[in-house]
Amino acid sequence: MNRLLSLALIFIVVATSCSRLSEVNVMNVEVRSFQLLSTSKANLELECLVQNPSNKDLILVDADGLLKKGGIDFATATLVKSDTIPPRSQSLYRAVFQIDIKDPLALLAMGLNISKWSYSDFRIDAKAVVKLSGGGKRTIKFKDVMLKDLINRL
Repeated sequence: MNRLLSLALIFIVVATSCSRLSEVNVMNVEVRSFQLLSTSKANLELECLVQNPSNKDLILVDADGLLKKGGIDFATATLVKSDTIPPRSQSLYRAVFQIDIKDPLALLAMGLNISKWSYSDFRIDAKAVVKLSGGGKRTIKFKDVMLKDLINRL
């Protein structure tokens, strides 16, 4: 599950990082840590190499998402902590999300082997707020988007 959520959440970071999406380059996306907090909650730390061609610092100040499978709420993700992406640079970006499984029985029914899950079975609703140095903010919303389509855009 962390692989599915990490790809979706990294797309949110990429999509909101610059007004011209084609200029932002994300490389080497990795799950740095996955810390289980309880049977239905975990912290997920993501790291990626981001090239920010804009002339402003980019800060992901708020991000949350709802992952659905078969029309049923599967998990939520909420931003806990994120780094600043400096202007005109290529740098490592880290973000920590708290993942909350809505239905642990659905997780068991799907099987714990995440690599066998199909991305086309999942849809996502997400919202992210990016703050630019200089005071501007941009809010991006995704409603009922196939996770597979988000991954393909990357």
